Amino acid sequence: MKNVLITGGGRGIGLALTQEFSAKGYKVAGTYRDEKSAAGLLQLSRENKDVIAVKADVTKTGSLMAVIDLLNTWGTVDVLVNNAGVIGEKGASLLKMEIEKLHDVFDVNTLGPMRVCRAVIPFMKSGGTIAQITSLMGSIADNGSGGYYDYRMSKAALNMFNSCLAKEFQELKCLVLHPGWVQTDMGGAGATVTTEDCARGLFKLISNGANAKSGHFYDYAGKELPW
Repeated sequence: MKNVLITGGGRGIGLALTQEFSAKGYKVAGTYRDEKSAAGLLQLSRENKDVIAVKADVTKTGSLMAVIDLLNTWGTVDVLVNNAGVIGEKGASLLKMEIEKLHDVFDVNTLGPMRVCRAVIPFMKSGGTIAQITSLMGSIADNGSGGYYDYRMSKAALNMFNSCLAKEFQELKCLVLHPGWVQTDMGGAGATVTTEDCARGLFKLISNGANAKSGHFYDYAGKELPW
């Protein structure tokens, strides 16, 4: 049985990925920050011995000791999915936004995956996969509307981090994946992609059944995206 760690597994895309990997026979650990927002993950962990809920905050290095303790028990990890993320100020003008708040968005969306990778990579097998859940909004080439400074910049930085990661750890497959406009709290009611369809597409790309290349940028349907 393969092992996968998914950050932000308490709800939305993270919970859907936890359910998808579990259904495909993986042992899954999903992280969450608080019980109120992780009811689905906690229920799943009670019902399925191969799903483990781990309380951890990707913005706090010390909090990741709970993850490391679990990985010491597992021994190895086959897949890491850095999914935890926040949206930020939702389109505020540069002249109106509180620039100091960018620190919070970068801390979750960019530095969070860096902290998690540093903790988890020592446990990963050669041939393992790291998937960073990014956004097309992090594409400089695709930015036709502007706005969302904090979110766009944090995801562009995440993309660069993954590009460096792929070059340093060539024994691993390191992907950045756009999940689509998904029907979650972040995506809103008008989103066009269900969490289930998103999770199925992402699973195909992340698993060994897909021909995704390390260091590349794809959407959940497998289309390569511009940087």
